[in-house]
Amino acid sequence: MKNTLGEKYSPLYFLSSLGFGGMSVLFFMNLMHLTPHPKTAIPTFESVSAAWNAGGGLIRTMIAVAYIGIAMFFAIHLVLLAWNLRQLRAWKRTENYQAVVRSNAEVTLLAIPLTLGMTINGLFIVAAIAIPGLWGIVEYLFPAALIGYGLVGVLALVYMGRYMNRVLHNGFDFKANGGLNQLLSAFAFSMVAVGFAAPAAMSHVTATVVAGLMGAAFFGVISGLLFLIFLPMGVMSMLRYGLNLGNSATLWLGVPILTLWAITGLRSRHGLQSIASLTSDTKHPPSSTLVFLLLAVMLMAQLAFLFMGHRAMASNGFYRRFVFTTQEQSPAAFTLVCPGVALGVLSFFFLNVGLMKNGIVAAGSPGFVAVLVAAYAVQAVTIGLMVVLVRNQLLRPGVMLAR
Repeated sequence: MKNTLGEKYSPLYFLSSLGFGGMSVLFFMNLMHLTPHPKTAIPTFESVSAAWNAGGGLIRTMIAVAYIGIAMFFAIHLVLLAWNLRQLRAWKRTENYQAVVRSNAEVTLLAIPLTLGMTINGLFIVAAIAIPGLWGIVEYLFPAALIGYGLVGVLALVYMGRYMNRVLHNGFDFKANGGLNQLLSAFAFSMVAVGFAAPAAMSHVTATVVAGLMGAAFFGVISGLLFLIFLPMGVMSMLRYGLNLGNSATLWLGVPILTLWAITGLRSRHGLQSIASLTSDTKHPPSSTLVFLLLAVMLMAQLAFLFMGHRAMASNGFYRRFVFTTQEQSPAAFTLVCPGVALGVLSFFFLNVGLMKNGIVAAGSPGFVAVLVAAYAVQAVTIGLMVVLVRNQLLRPGVMLAR
C-alpha cells in the first residue's frame, strides 16, 4: 500500500474507489425498497430493527447481507480513497501532471469531486442505518450535507473552469479524444446535483428544501449542458478518427449519468411537494404515470448505451486486454463498474417507484420477481467484475503492491 505510482498515476484510479462506494449504495437499495420505513424518507436503524423483528428468515437474510455489503464495500471505498489522495499529492509534483493539465486528459481531474460526492453520500447512508436516534437530529445534519456538497461542487467548478478556459483559448484536440471521455465532467456535476437534491427531498425545513432544490437545479443544468456539448463532440471524434482502444469503456459513461439525473428528478419532486404543502393540504401521490415514464425511458436509454458499448468493446479486444488479463496497466477499465452499479440502482427505483407505487405490479408477483432477479443479476456480475479488476489492475506489482 506504500507504493507510489508517480508519473504512471492517473486520476481515473479514483473510479476504483467510486465503484466500491457505489456498490455499498446498491446494497442499501435492498433496505430502501424492500423494508418498510413509513416514518422516515430512508431506512434508519430503528426502521431496519423493526423489519428484522417482524420479518421471517428471508427478510432477515436480506437485511444481514445488505449490512455486510454496505460495511465491506464502503470500507474498501475509504481505503481506496485514502490511497488515491496520497497518490494524487505525489503525482502533482511530476511532469506528467503538467502534461495532463495541458491536454484533453485534464477532464480526468473531475473524477476527484465525483468520488468525494460519493463519499458524502455513503457516510450519510452508513450513519442512518448504524446510529440509533440519528433521524431525531437529521435536520441539523442536512445543512452540513449541503455545505459538503457545495464544497465538492466548487472543486468541480474550479477544475471545469480551468479546463474550459484552456479549451476555448487553445482549441479541443478531436484526434486525441477517441471516445466519450469528456462525459466524465457531466458525471461529476450530476453527482453534486443528486447530493443537493437529497436534503430537498427529506427535510421538513423550508429553507433547507429550497437550498437543496436550487443547488440541484444549478449543478444539474451544468451537467445537462456538458452532456449536450460533449456527447456529440465525442461521437464526432470517433466517427472521424476512430475509437481509441483505451477509451472504449467511456462509451458506458452515459449510464450512471442517467441514473443520477433520474434520482435527482425524483428527489426534486419530493421537495416541490413539500413546498406545495405549505399552501395546500392536498395529499400528493407517491408516484405517477409520468414518473413511471421517466424511469422507463432512463432505463431503456441505459440499455441502449450498454448494448452499443458492449458491441464495440467485445470486437476491439478491450475486455481481453484491459479487464480479464494483466496485459495493460490502466485504470480506464474501472469506468465499467459505475454503469453496472447505476443500472442496478435504477432497477430498484423502477421496481418500487415506477411499477409498484403505480399499481402495475404487486410485491411477490411474477413481474416483481423478474425485475428483482434482474437487479440482483446485474449486481452479482458487477461484483465479479470488481474482483477481476482489483486483481488485474490494483493488486499487481507497481500499483498497490511493491515491485
